[in-house]
Amino acid sequence: MKPLVSAVLWVALIEAVGCSSHPDQAAELASLTAADREFARATAARGVEGWVANFAEDGVMLRAGAIVRGHAAIEELMAPAFSDSSYSLSWEPEHGEVSASADLGYTVGRYESRRVGPDGSSLLGAGRYVTIWRRDSAGHWKVVLDIGSPDEQ
Repeated sequence: MKPLVSAVLWVALIEAVGCSSHPDQAAELASLTAADREFARATAARGVEGWVANFAEDGVMLRAGAIVRGHAAIEELMAPAFSDSSYSLSWEPEHGEVSASADLGYTVGRYESRRVGPDGSSLLGAGRYVTIWRRDSAGHWKVVLDIGSPDEQ
């Protein structure tokens, strides 16, 4: 009888250890959503520097028929917009998912950009975005792909 109890305890222990190695998906999604919101705050506070800092070194942006890859190219693309002191960019994630291994995920939401036009009028841009994220070696979420889709005008 003792060997049977011992075997049952070993199986229970193995299952418990195995289950604990699976990420808590709700917690991982909350972490990803928090990273997206922090990305928005960093961008609002630090402009192009905050924007670029949230991308992986090999991160990609898809914009107006172009594929923009890497920190230097992303900064070059975004610097003119952020150099306009009237420009602002904000967004809010509405949905997201994280892979079972918790190393990849995506967020989807709405974005809004504002600036003052040459005639002094307020110019508004809005649309939807999809951002794909990957954990870096330190465990931080970094953007690997950002796609914005403007609303119909």
